[in-house]
Amino acid sequence: MIRPEYAPEPDPQLNVEFLDSLVPRLSAGRYTFTAHQTLTRGGQPVDEGYLPTAAAPVVQPLEVRAPRFGVEPEWVHGAYPPAGATGLYSDVLPHVTLTRPTLPWERDGEAARNGTRLPWLALLVFGEGEVAGDPHCLGRTDGRTVAQLSDPAHRSPDDGPDVVLPSFDAGDPIPAEDLERVCRTVLVDRAAFHASAPTKDELPYLTHVRRVNERHQGVTYSLDLIQIGDYAVVVGNRLPRAAGGRYVAHLVSLEGWLPYLPAEGKEAYDGPAQKLRLLSLWSWSFETLADHSPGFAALTEHFVETQGDHGKGLLLQVPVDGRHLSGPEQQEVADRLRTGYLPLSCRTESGRATFGWYRGPFAPVPVEPRPSRDRRRCAAEAMIYLEQYGVFDVSLAVAFTAGRGVALADHQFSAALLRLRGKVRKAVESATNAGGGPVPVAYALPGDVSADAAPAPLPNVLPSARDRLEHLVANGLADQLGALLAAPSPVAAAPAEPSADGPRTISAAASAPRAVITPLPAATELPATADLTVRRLRTDAGLRARLGSALTPLTGTIASAHRTVAAFAPADANTEPTEPATPDEDLTAVRDWLVKLRDLAGVPFAHLVPDTRMLPPESLRFFHVDPNWTSTLVEGALSVGLAHSFDLTADDLLFGPDGEAPLPAPAAPLTGVLIRSQLVSGWPALEIRPFPAARASDGETALPVLRRERLSDDVLLVLIEGAPGRVEIAEPQQGVHFGIDEPDDGHTDDPVQDGIIRLRSLTPPDIGQELGRHFPSQPGLTPYLRDAGTSRVDNVLRVARLAAGLQDALGLQHPITSSEFAIQMINAAQRRTFSTDPRTTGDHPNG
Repeated sequence: MIRPEYAPEPDPQLNVEFLDSLVPRLSAGRYTFTAHQTLTRGGQPVDEGYLPTAAAPVVQPLEVRAPRFGVEPEWVHGAYPPAGATGLYSDVLPHVTLTRPTLPWERDGEAARNGTRLPWLALLVFGEGEVAGDPHCLGRTDGRTVAQLSDPAHRSPDDGPDVVLPSFDAGDPIPAEDLERVCRTVLVDRAAFHASAPTKDELPYLTHVRRVNERHQGVTYSLDLIQIGDYAVVVGNRLPRAAGGRYVAHLVSLEGWLPYLPAEGKEAYDGPAQKLRLLSLWSWSFETLADHSPGFAALTEHFVETQGDHGKGLLLQVPVDGRHLSGPEQQEVADRLRTGYLPLSCRTESGRATFGWYRGPFAPVPVEPRPSRDRRRCAAEAMIYLEQYGVFDVSLAVAFTAGRGVALADHQFSAALLRLRGKVRKAVESATNAGGGPVPVAYALPGDVSADAAPAPLPNVLPSARDRLEHLVANGLADQLGALLAAPSPVAAAPAEPSADGPRTISAAASAPRAVITPLPAATELPATADLTVRRLRTDAGLRARLGSALTPLTGTIASAHRTVAAFAPADANTEPTEPATPDEDLTAVRDWLVKLRDLAGVPFAHLVPDTRMLPPESLRFFHVDPNWTSTLVEGALSVGLAHSFDLTADDLLFGPDGEAPLPAPAAPLTGVLIRSQLVSGWPALEIRPFPAARASDGETALPVLRRERLSDDVLLVLIEGAPGRVEIAEPQQGVHFGIDEPDDGHTDDPVQDGIIRLRSLTPPDIGQELGRHFPSQPGLTPYLRDAGTSRVDNVLRVARLAAGLQDALGLQHPITSSEFAIQMINAAQRRTFSTDPRTTGDHPNG
């Protein structure tokens, strides 16, 4: 990056600043420095005889060299359209950005009308068949040495008498070491050069300096990135055809070619049939596609036209007509439809056909989360029976089934979940049965007043079945049970076994094995997890703390162990936590998977939008996410592999509200937007920016986007954390590009026929901001195109005439400058704003 010391200081109020030019103090050429010195004594000159005088000065020749025969690759910051790209570029003026900001003015040349130096290079754009040596615009060039271009004696035999070579400046001799340098050249018909090259007056408008003072744009989708520094920008004067085709752009040297440039108003070439051997400093090719679809403005305008009364048409629901409703039943049906429900056919468990109300996770109205309840173990427990009408609300039942189905379809998740539950069971049993394990909780049962009685139970905690059984055993139940088990019991007679001698009776007492009775102490050793229910876990803080401590190796946390020690250790004990360990990989995998599922990853689209009328073609719909639906969805996924009641306890212990590894809850209720439009495929990097306020303000921060996914070629889903006051939908920011804009009400197949230039302010502090006007007043830039005539070079702008028209439209009292022209020609990215305040809805540029 080159930043001359003599460059003016950047304006701190601007992120991107445009300068007319950056002319170096010394251009390329040979100079002579003359130096002399005069001494005086008492005002009289003194000649000591050894100092250089004005009559005999010291003369020092100096040569300033500048790039002449090529551009170093590191000087090319970027180009647009990108090299080798294929896309819709019919409204773009190709340009190249150079990291050497003085390059276009480093060689001496003629002066323009305003006194500034003309740039010595230009960007020419050629289409297919316009360059003889490169008919398919692949970027091919011919190699020539500097000697072959500059010395007729070394002229290449391939260059016939009809080929004109560049006439290099005689006042700037070519160094001997450069004569054997190989240059890239391109052979162009003089008529094609005359039709595509700018005039002398147009050259200044097609070069300027871009100064970037801060990195204001972090993500771009082209090679011309907006980065801090000074850059020289050279812009072409030709728009690619709307019908599509391949193009090649050449940054050519104009040294020796200024007399061959066309004159203003004399576009038709009537000279001799010659070919010009142009020196190509840099080149690249690209392809533009035919555009027969509506543009961004037209597509988003359709969203506005179909928004309905107060924007209700933009809510995700089945349209409800305005017919008269009679009776509360019809009114309830209409209310359910307005809140996002849909009647769907279904069958009851008995097989009878009926219908049920269904609403997916996306609702047009906010949905309040339901209070805490016991976890559902099957879809039937999620059915809601509307007794008044004898039908079911199957929304949550479908959510449960969907979660279970998505989990079963992912074998890795199912296996990780089962392994995780096994690890939890093993950890809890080990901690409970180990002699030196966590401090057990003992309960004082009614009537137990012995000295060895356990301390009083924790507040609001009932003794468990295990505690009661142990209490009974310790208070005499063992003797009674032992007597019952030792008493003789009648044994039924065994049937006779036939034999050769006749029936034979076998004594049951002698032949039957003695009944094996589990010893009393072993019989009381129930599984450690037998009575660990979810309800007990949620009501027994001490139990949860001890179990959480046992799961510390799985969760990799120190909180559980710290809580347990703090609860039971002496007051002066050191209870500082230690360093956490790494969480178990199965726990991490299950938790991450459940978080994605809660964001509806993997849920079939028919569950999200059950009817196409909710999201017709070319539509945009806003919605609220139902937290009850998503929580039931997670319950359905966790229902996989339930084999014991403790599995429910393990899930609550890990992922419950007070779990050791809870699912991170969103900071705010979730909302979102669904787009079904050509915007999704036509603008893959389409920007969706949600903001909390209905009106823009300084320093505001966009709401977090939790999920952005392209569900199909034309459907885009965006989930937002929080309820936005406005949502901006914008074309992707792709650097600072130049070209023409699309009008608000759509376009024809040819942008030139319907194109406009959006006028921008040139006065601080609003430099670059839209003025709300465009040029020309009537869309269409055909009057500002050159007549192609007999050549096939079309869509070349009359830059000088266009600059004069912009000057009049802006009301400038001075000729428009290069930087001012560049600001007007910025190819603005458009955006459409949807707001809760209808006064702020509309189109805006991303200037």
